Amino acid sequence: KAKAKEPRPASSFKVCVCGGAGGIGQPLSLLMAMDPSVGELCIFDLNVAMVPPAGVAADLGHLERKCSVKGYVMEVGKNPIDHLEECLTGCHLVLVPAGVPRKPGMSRDDLFKTNAGIAKGIV
Repeated sequence: KAKAKEPRPASSFKVCVCGGAGGIGQPLSLLMAMDPSVGELCIFDLNVAMVPPAGVAADLGHLERKCSVKGYVMEVGKNPIDHLEECLTGCHLVLVPAGVPRKPGMSRDDLFKTNAGIAKGIV
């Protein structure tokens, strides 16, 4: 028989969005910041993202619903493991929308291999 999970108080979850400054990551980060269960939100992305992660965090910090939001940036070519410790420590949920869009002439298999490599580097 399954045990009933203990209810958590509102704003008790820590969430990290790896790739949170990209085209999919930004609206996903907004949804997480608006969720009443989320009290701490970490936005992680590369320094070549559309918008710096600190900028996304600053924008989300202006929401009426108060959620602690912090941006984390990493330079391209660095090892994510070396930069994610503070960001991921204590996380209850890690979302990974990180990846690249398909380029002209790129097969779906090639896109999958590229994006799977990005996700693998994070996890």
